[in-house]
Amino acid sequence: MDFLKTIWSLLFRLFPCPTKAGLRRIGHPGRNSPVLVTCNFHLTVKRLVRILHGKDVWLLVARSKGINVWCAAGADEFNTHSVVSSIKTSGIDKKVDHRAVILPPLGAPGVHAGGVREQTGWHVRWGPVRAVDIPAYLDRGCRRERTEKRVTYNAFERLDTAAGGLFPFYLLGASGFGLFGPSLFFPYLIIGAICFFIFMLTCPWLPGNKGLTKVLFLEVILGGVFISGAILNFDRGMDIRPHVIIAMVMTALFGTELGGLAPHMKSELDPFLARMGIGAIGNVALAGTVRNELLNGDRELVYDSETCIGCRTCAEICPVGVGL
Repeated sequence: MDFLKTIWSLLFRLFPCPTKAGLRRIGHPGRNSPVLVTCNFHLTVKRLVRILHGKDVWLLVARSKGINVWCAAGADEFNTHSVVSSIKTSGIDKKVDHRAVILPPLGAPGVHAGGVREQTGWHVRWGPVRAVDIPAYLDRGCRRERTEKRVTYNAFERLDTAAGGLFPFYLLGASGFGLFGPSLFFPYLIIGAICFFIFMLTCPWLPGNKGLTKVLFLEVILGGVFISGAILNFDRGMDIRPHVIIAMVMTALFGTELGGLAPHMKSELDPFLARMGIGAIGNVALAGTVRNELLNGDRELVYDSETCIGCRTCAEICPVGVGL
C-alpha cells in the first residue's frame, strides 16, 4: 500500500494523497530537539523522513487535505489554522522546552507567522526551501545560508515536478488514442515521453523567458520537419506527419504549463483557465488566492513604507531573493 501511495503521489500530484497527521519522532529527539512542520502529503512526509535519517528531530505533520506544501498554501489548505491546530493538539509543548517551529518557506503564502505566535506563543522560523538542505541547516544551529533561501529549478526538479503535474494529461491522451486511434497508441507513448524529456531538460537554454516563447522555437523546428515529411513522403514510404503533430501538441502542452510548475515563474495556462471559469484542477487552485494572482500577473508586490515594520520577513521567505 505504501508503494502504491508513493507512485500515486509522484505521478498524480494534482490529486490528494494524504498520510496520517500528527507528531512523529525522527531518531531520538529530546526536550531541546528542533520541531519541523510540514503538510500531510504522503510523498513529502516520506521524503522528509528519508532525508532526516540520522537526525533527532520532532516532525509535526499538519493537515493540508493530503496536498503538497506549495499547492496547499496557495489553496489555503496549509495555513495558519492548520499549523496552530497541530501545535495545540499534538502535545509537542509537553515534549520540548523551547517554543520554536521550523516551517517550509513555500508554505508562507498560507501561513501568517504573527498569527501562529499570537495564538500559540510559538515562534516561527523559516527553514531551507529545499528539503535536502535541512540536515546541514540543523547542523549549523538552524541558520540558513543565502542559497538555501532561493528556489532552484535544476534538471531533476523540473522532471520531478513536471511528471507529477503533467502525467495525468499524458495518461488522458493515451486513453484517447487507445480508444479512437489504436494505430497511434504506441507512437504516442514514445513520442510524448521523448518530447517531455527533451523539453524539460533543454528548456533553460531555449530562447525566451516563458514557456510559450520557448515552445515556439521547438514548434518552428517541428513545423519544418512536418513540411519536409509532407514533401519527401508524399505517396511513398511512411507518413510521419501524424507523429510530428503529436510531438507539436505535446510540446505545446508541456511548455504552456511550464510556468505553473515553479514558484518563480508566472503561469500562462492558469489565467486562461481562470477566465474560462475553471477555478481549480484537482489540488491546484487556479484563481482566488494571492499566490495565484501573483503567478497570473494580476497583482504586483509593492513596497509600502507606511505599512512596513522592518521585520524583513518578506525578504526571508521570498523564493527569488528579492531584498536579499
